[in-house]
Amino acid sequence: MKLQYNGVIMRRRYTFETNSSFSCEGCKGFFKRTVRKDLSYACREEKSCIIDKRQRNRCQYCRYQKCLAMGMKREAVQEERQRTKERDQSEVESTSSLHADMPIDRILEAEKRVECKMEHLGNYELVTWAKHIPHFTSLPLVDQVLLLKAGWNELLIAAFSYRSIEVKDSIVLATGTTVHRNSAQQAGVITIFDRVLSELVSKMREMKMDRTELGCLRSIILFNPDVRGLKSTHEVNLLREKIYAALEEYTRVSWPDDPGRFAKLLLRLPSIRSIGLKCLEHLFFFKLLGEERAVEDFLKEMLESPSDP
Repeated sequence: MKLQYNGVIMRRRYTFETNSSFSCEGCKGFFKRTVRKDLSYACREEKSCIIDKRQRNRCQYCRYQKCLAMGMKREAVQEERQRTKERDQSEVESTSSLHADMPIDRILEAEKRVECKMEHLGNYELVTWAKHIPHFTSLPLVDQVLLLKAGWNELLIAAFSYRSIEVKDSIVLATGTTVHRNSAQQAGVITIFDRVLSELVSKMREMKMDRTELGCLRSIILFNPDVRGLKSTHEVNLLREKIYAALEEYTRVSWPDDPGRFAKLLLRLPSIRSIGLKCLEHLFFFKLLGEERAVEDFLKEMLESPSDP
């Protein structure tokens, strides 16, 4: 029997099951991935970060510690994994079906498509890209707008960080324009600029992140079930889970000598989230990109227009 309570970690609705702790579904999934992948985290601050629904992705270390403090147990996850071993074969078959439903080659195609449209600035590139991510346009238009409105800054950060791997002390915009540190300093955004270079560009360069992995990370950002006002929260959550599974399988097959690669890729997401919040706070994009039009109106207009062939 399942009952609904208010989650004490995120103050959200969650499912209570016998022998499980009180947690929202998002934190339960985070905790399981941490235990199963044996991940370790570090806090950038003083190990006392506020963990709530809005800031839960800002510090993985403090989020994990709060999960433990609220009674979530590593042993329970390990026991659950042991009990499900008998279902491994059916899970493999289910995963194969899942990958067919979230074809990773179409995600790569979406990334390559926008790469060829360098005449478009920021959000033009973004809407074109989103329209070609599997299942995005099958969502209600209002949800498409909400998802892009909530994630556009993080999506652009991930894109121009990857695009900047080959240059030094600069970021490359969608138009091909290169913005150097000196320009960022003059615009008053040097602190954020340097975080992009050190936490994203350099890390992507070091691990030799490929375009498929970038596309999957951006798709995970796009399909955010926590966005307020969504009509199809359940469907969005399922799509995100499918991308997690597809990315994990892709890294396992493509990088067999790097078993921790999937986890390392996911660890870029908190940095993207944190930098994204700072970018909005300091009007980073408006100063570098010159976008002044209302984001919501623009996104709705672009999404309603016919898709490119």
